[in-house]
Amino acid sequence: MVSRIKATSPKKRRGVLVINPGGPGNPGLDMPAILGRTSVAGIGVDHDLIGFDPRGVGFSEGKVCDPSAQDGPDPDPKATPAEQFRQGYQKTARYNARCVGYDPAFIGGLSTNVVAMDLDRIRTALGEKRISFYGISWGTALGAVYRSRYDGHVDRMLLDSVMPPVFSMKAMNDGPVLAAEANFSRFARWLAARDSRFHVGRTPKAVTGNVVKLARQLDEHPPTVHLPDGRTVAYDGGRLRMIMTYQRGRWPAMAASIAALRDGGTPPLSGEEGDAQGVRNSAGLHDSLTGGLLMQISVLCNDQGPDPDEQTMWQQEQQNLKSSPLFSWMAGYEHWCAGWPLAAQPWHLKRGASALQLVGHHYETVTPYRWAQGMQRRIGGALLTVEDGVHGSLNQISCGSKAVEFFTTGRVTNGSCPGVPGQ
Repeated sequence: MVSRIKATSPKKRRGVLVINPGGPGNPGLDMPAILGRTSVAGIGVDHDLIGFDPRGVGFSEGKVCDPSAQDGPDPDPKATPAEQFRQGYQKTARYNARCVGYDPAFIGGLSTNVVAMDLDRIRTALGEKRISFYGISWGTALGAVYRSRYDGHVDRMLLDSVMPPVFSMKAMNDGPVLAAEANFSRFARWLAARDSRFHVGRTPKAVTGNVVKLARQLDEHPPTVHLPDGRTVAYDGGRLRMIMTYQRGRWPAMAASIAALRDGGTPPLSGEEGDAQGVRNSAGLHDSLTGGLLMQISVLCNDQGPDPDEQTMWQQEQQNLKSSPLFSWMAGYEHWCAGWPLAAQPWHLKRGASALQLVGHHYETVTPYRWAQGMQRRIGGALLTVEDGVHGSLNQISCGSKAVEFFTTGRVTNGSCPGVPGQ
């Protein structure tokens, strides 16, 4: 399913600009209208803006496959951590086998390579020799794969919040953890310089050690805290670890929260200020106007192939916990591809001649900045650095004018610009 908003200045029309918001699994039909209300709205002056629901999503055969009793029970909370991990791994493997088994051909077609071929079919259907492309998050992987396969069909391409150039679920797990560690190091230096006020540590190393110690104390003995909204919660170490991922605009409140929890006070932050996480719901493979999570699992697992065995993955998790006691939990994909029964469909990225503008966000943890740097080394292009930590924020800030300029003139930049204030 494809949508189009025609160029507002037909005399200046250069061609079409296809947009993908990422996911994988996010519907994209409304992206032309959404971007028309943002700082990049000018891209619609000389381009028809094209949105589409990728296969397996929304109006393009959207499907879901929900958890079932056939997958087995949830891990036993009384079991050892290793046994809980084993049970969770095996439950995921049963879920994957069951859901793929409903329609292996359909599920096998949900991959970045196949969606890139679909993108070229959209180009053909529109009667265009070349297309421009604006991808965000996983949309950057789609763009990179498309350009690598069909460089001669690309006019101009902008990729914001860039995926890793060598894809694996391990890379997806490790990247956010390392980025959060780097951000926390900056915070620890800031906090150490203010030890006379907060008394958390005179050096970054001391700050880190004391925060880790406090998180573990909260794990063992979570105090009862009355939140400003009237709720009473057990304030465990997980809340503190979440707070430690916040961006620099909240550093004073983060420091005050550490001090309050250490001294038995009420922290100004609850750990619930961040984005909510998506969840699965209902049962079986059936029609849906969303289908996003099934498409996401399928694309990621088809791109990589099955995860390593459970013992290997458990060892990786323990290594992450040891090396990053505050942020190992951010390896959120864990064993998503356990027992995946289909063969890998890896990306084959290469350099091209078409105009390419990459956009990386210096302090981001979802798609870390170093991934954008790695993608630039792999496929070329210029890298615009946004000084914030907000995923895909280019269309939210004044720097969005850089995107308009790029699609209008083809000029790329390796410069930088301010991002979302405080982020």
